[in-house]
Amino acid sequence: MLVEIQCDKFMTHNKQRKPIRFHPGLNVVIGDDNGSNSIGKSTFLMILDFVFGGTDYVKKCTDVQENVKEHTINFTFEFDDHLYHFARNTIHYQDIIRCDSNYVPLLNEKPMTVQSYGEFLSDKYGLTAPGLKWRGAISRFIRVYKRDTLDVEHPLQTHKNEKAADSIKSYMRLLNRYAVVEKQINQAADAKDEKEAFRKTTLKYNHIPAAKNERQKAENESRIAELEEQEKKLDTNNSQGLLDLDSMTAYKISFLKERLVKFRRQQALVQSQLTDVRRDMTGKRRSFKRTFTELEHFFPNENFHALEEIEKFHQQLSKILSEEFAETEKDLVTTDNLLTIEIKGLEKEITDIKEIPNVSDAILKEFAKISTEINNLREANKNFDELNRLSKIADDYAKTRDAVTRDQLLSIEFELNHEMSKISLRILNDSSHLPPVIHLERMDKYTFHTPNDGGTGAETRGLITFDLANLNISSIPFLVHDSLLLKNIEKPVFSRIIDVYDQQKENGKQVFMAYDTLDSYSPATRQLIEKNAVLKLSPGGNELFGWAWNKEKQDDETKQK
Repeated sequence: MLVEIQCDKFMTHNKQRKPIRFHPGLNVVIGDDNGSNSIGKSTFLMILDFVFGGTDYVKKCTDVQENVKEHTINFTFEFDDHLYHFARNTIHYQDIIRCDSNYVPLLNEKPMTVQSYGEFLSDKYGLTAPGLKWRGAISRFIRVYKRDTLDVEHPLQTHKNEKAADSIKSYMRLLNRYAVVEKQINQAADAKDEKEAFRKTTLKYNHIPAAKNERQKAENESRIAELEEQEKKLDTNNSQGLLDLDSMTAYKISFLKERLVKFRRQQALVQSQLTDVRRDMTGKRRSFKRTFTELEHFFPNENFHALEEIEKFHQQLSKILSEEFAETEKDLVTTDNLLTIEIKGLEKEITDIKEIPNVSDAILKEFAKISTEINNLREANKNFDELNRLSKIADDYAKTRDAVTRDQLLSIEFELNHEMSKISLRILNDSSHLPPVIHLERMDKYTFHTPNDGGTGAETRGLITFDLANLNISSIPFLVHDSLLLKNIEKPVFSRIIDVYDQQKENGKQVFMAYDTLDSYSPATRQLIEKNAVLKLSPGGNELFGWAWNKEKQDDETKQK
């Protein structure tokens, strides 16, 4: 736990303040009974956030940075009877420095990054659930003026622009409830990706698309039957017995011709790219029309206009990528040569097959046409069945994901609401008052409110109740509550909240709070707060930094720079 904070800029009446010591349970930063402002109560709580790895102190407390200037916050944690000393500077705040007991940086030890420091604290505090980050675990429970954690309707929020989905996910990780959901989310996503990849593959790269529906599948089956009948008649009319002797040969010719067309098309594109690269290497330019007219003639259905963008891109790179162009030219030449070899081989294969005697070329073409259509229709139906299979798997995983997610959200909701009900009864001492309620509707939406009570006191009390409940059901080690959360709380309720704060010492947890104007509270409450006061601030030289810069004129003897 945090046991000490020290800074040479902390002053009181022209003298440096002694280190501020902390203990389990309640730790109070207390102001005077006049409720004086701008003496450093909230600022000190922001420094606590800074000590716990936050950056709001340097980014949002700009008046402090402008007036106090650069300074270093020193602090000490105690874990398992061992003390760990650190320093963090307001300018170089991305580094956390390991120190000795006098806050002298340790030799031969590199500064810790904010991330590695967070990992250190997570480990020491036992916040080690899968995927849980230190700031994601504790940031929402540091509720201080100027921080984005004071929204009474969104207690899970850690910063202003955080999406509800990220808030809920982070909170579930804190409770170690997200890992099982994440597993199902990933499984469902993988199944959906596999289905979509198969669907796209059948539409692109010249594969056969799947039948659209059961009706089309049935139509394909009917067409296959018709084609098979035509195939039989063709065999009967062929005196050479084509079906028995040369069906595989005819299909092979059809297959080889399809491959030949593909290789010729690929070679045309490669040669076009090679021309572009060579032109770019010499700095010459040619128009799209001159470059691709012949390709458009042979492949009218291809979108060669898209290649003009590639041509422009090549022009831009030609001056700085000469070596890369040379390597690219070499690769393209190699590819062109390999394609030429493949094309010549296919042409020879087709020629050799066609030279088989007694096979009518007309019959061969007709048979190949029928065989190709039959195979395409069968492939379409096969793809339809496979897509249906993958869709069913994806749907099943999605249903499992949704069921597991719903169960986890309901379980969290029940446990948290039950604990908030207990806390409310404890601090209100009245079972007729409704406690705050959270409803986790889904992974990206939740609501939080106190039923039938939208008053300021009820809403801030709801945040306090939420935090106290989480001290009991989660591993969070501390709370930080600014005075503005407590200002509108009824005095008897305030006293009972202070009691609950103090009792956290039984669990080894800490509550840091700021408050003032205690003169109207009961002696017992005042005594408890005074007993747990770790820092007392007041105007006239006893501000946190020994002076108040919000006044028009300052006494040079009290102003500390």
